[in-house]
Amino acid sequence: MSPKNYIEKKKCKTFASKKRKVQELINHTLYILESFGVPIEGTPRRLERMAVAFLAVANVKKIEDFEFTKDLENDNYSLKTRDIIEYVNENFQEKISRGSYDDIRRKDLKLLVVGAIVLQSNPNSATNDMD
Repeated sequence: MSPKNYIEKKKCKTFASKKRKVQELINHTLYILESFGVPIEGTPRRLERMAVAFLAVANVKKIEDFEFTKDLENDNYSLKTRDIIEYVNENFQEKISRGSYDDIRRKDLKLLVVGAIVLQSNPNSATNDMD
């Protein structure tokens, strides 16, 4: 269980519609990201999207998986933004359009990339999308 509820069910319909275990995983993820120094600001939906994007790139589906998170450099694990959307939709009860790949880069992963918590698989690609 997360030490803090970062997202309140009554303030975010998509969060409220998720299973309790997924809600706990998202709050736990936000706690970890805050511990890394990521500012936990924004709408509840923005926080939810950032958390599930992080979970996708780390290949985490449940709290116990944090012990085995993926490391891009050492595990040769890399997802394209459309892969992230697919992962999130399959594992976290989302219905994100495959056409929302720009939102993944520009919004959901932005703070994680700036903080070097998530690395771009190809730092030279789409640099204009990280503005």
